[in-house]
Amino acid sequence: MRYAVVGYTANLVRATPSTTLTRLGPGRYNLAFPSLVQPCAYLATVGDPANALVFNPSGVYTGSGPNSNTVYIETKNPGGGLSDSIPFHVAVVCSSNANTNIAVVNTSGIPSRGSALTSSFNASTGEYRVVTRRTISNCATIATRGSVNTAVPFEPATVELVRGPAGNTVGIQMRNLLFFGGNLLSRAFHTAMVCP
Repeated sequence: MRYAVVGYTANLVRATPSTTLTRLGPGRYNLAFPSLVQPCAYLATVGDPANALVFNPSGVYTGSGPNSNTVYIETKNPGGGLSDSIPFHVAVVCSSNANTNIAVVNTSGIPSRGSALTSSFNASTGEYRVVTRRTISNCATIATRGSVNTAVPFEPATVELVRGPAGNTVGIQMRNLLFFGGNLLSRAFHTAMVCP
């Protein structure tokens, strides 16, 4: 597992050793890790680098970078425009990490990459089911709106976790922002289930 925490001024606060951050323009970054991350899930969330709250509503979205060691990241305001001064945390979780299952899922619900014996499907518009080989009821599940390739998502959306129909499943719901109606919509995402 690799990680990075980026501050309000596009500064790398802490990270996996030898990680570098390159600001490409307003709200656009390449986060380069010292080892391969291409087959992994890229999970990101807006978060203060210390212990304060972030008061500006915003989002952070992930995609594949220009090489196999890099994650491309965009920070956006609620209207979908690129925006600076948004701090965020990133975790790169790979299927090789012990006690984890990952899935990077395209809009249709088909995994683009992920752990062995982990699958997914689109149950209906904006409602996905991720199925794993183990019971995940005692695990932490995390999901991020992200692309399966280098085309980072244009429109902001929320990702919500819901109970799956069985102990080895989790439901993922994708919605556009309340400002835009909060309706379910089908979009790509990254997810990881981290178990004890």
